[in-house]
Amino acid sequence: MKILYYHRNSISLCFFLISFFLLLQWGAISYGDGLSPSEPEFLRDKYHAIERKLEKGSGPTLFYVESSMNQNASHIDIYGTVKYPFDIVQNELLIPANWCQIILSHPDIRACTYKKEVNDIWLLNVYHVQKYSEPLDTAYQLKFIYRLGKRQPGYFHFAVTAPEGPSKTRDHHLGLEAIPLGKNMTFIHFRYSFGYNALEYYIMKIFGGSKIGFSIIGTDSAGNPVYVEELRGSAERDVVFHYLAILAYLDTRKALPSQRYESRFSEYYNLTMLFKKQLFEMEKHDYLSYKRQDLESQKRLQTDLCN
Repeated sequence: MKILYYHRNSISLCFFLISFFLLLQWGAISYGDGLSPSEPEFLRDKYHAIERKLEKGSGPTLFYVESSMNQNASHIDIYGTVKYPFDIVQNELLIPANWCQIILSHPDIRACTYKKEVNDIWLLNVYHVQKYSEPLDTAYQLKFIYRLGKRQPGYFHFAVTAPEGPSKTRDHHLGLEAIPLGKNMTFIHFRYSFGYNALEYYIMKIFGGSKIGFSIIGTDSAGNPVYVEELRGSAERDVVFHYLAILAYLDTRKALPSQRYESRFSEYYNLTMLFKKQLFEMEKHDYLSYKRQDLESQKRLQTDLCN
């Protein structure tokens, strides 16, 4: 999971004085609250509460984003419907190794490897970079622990956690839960949260850049929606990148093995272009070129890990 970066060598003496002032105001610091499963009843109620908002989605990608951010933690929740039976979604998304295939579509992920430990514990090592053009050897390795959570008829949940992340972030939690909506539809709740201290928060605000997110915070003079920007916008778009990777994975799971990755990367790019205002990074031929290289890197790293 890509997280916001900053460059410390650009921090001036003036900024250190500001930071010192902020240090004096620190209180108790809390971090991500974990990702406790919601229970099927909550998801059914949530679906009915946001059903009309979901219907405003673009084409086949019906999802709704909620987020919050303060000086201690960020939380992003995506609720969406997929046109696949619950059993298919459950069977595909509860295989830890599949997540390395899924997240590789993200522009800033260079590779992902997996390794089984004991019982239902798996280790996922995600290589991600600050910008899509940066090479594998500059990637930060975010080490996730995958744990299978609750599984019952008509509901499943799992979570992956990493105690540390880039830019001194910590308590990274990714979770997914789902329920069926009829015979051929599934409702998904995909969530990501991470923590940091107050100083890192202000550094990220100043040097982390600003991107357009998905939460609507108002309208302009012409009545068009105004979307959240800055840190919160950047965090939202990053999690949406991953959510769309799930959709692309499901859409291409039946492709011929020799064509599967190429089809998946192409489908993923097409999905992101439904939200070009928020997600455009590069032209399609450039994206496919990077992903072909990333796929070869991932295969090599996974082979080395298994030997």
